[in-house]
Amino acid sequence: MKKILSIVFFMLLLALLAACGNDEKTTSDEPATEEKAGSEDSSGDEDSGTTGDSTSTSLAGNEIFQKSCITCHSSGDITGGQAKLDGVKIHGDFKTKEDLLAFVEKNMPKSAPASLSADEYQAVVDYLWDQK
Repeated sequence: MKKILSIVFFMLLLALLAACGNDEKTTSDEPATEEKAGSEDSSGDEDSGTTGDSTSTSLAGNEIFQKSCITCHSSGDITGGQAKLDGVKIHGDFKTKEDLLAFVEKNMPKSAPASLSADEYQAVVDYLWDQK
């Protein structure tokens, strides 16, 4: 009887974890899609855009950055052999947001380049570009 209860408990725990994981994925995808639409509206001038779109973009990009980039690019000086990212370095190395996007899409994450969706890459680049 104890063995059966253990199995039932384990199965319920797995179901709970699977349900939580699915909700998180849905939440992180929605802002990235909205972000893409917002970035197209302000494609003429990177610094002008509505505050609402900028805030949601920054939040979506930050979420994706925390999930996919923070392992190598943490807040410390050097982690995993990669320097931390800050606005001064980003703006010094890349003349435009499009240059940064092209580099990130081709090279990041280092362990699996081109593994994020176009919306996710755009959200991360928008987030990074706003870091000054």
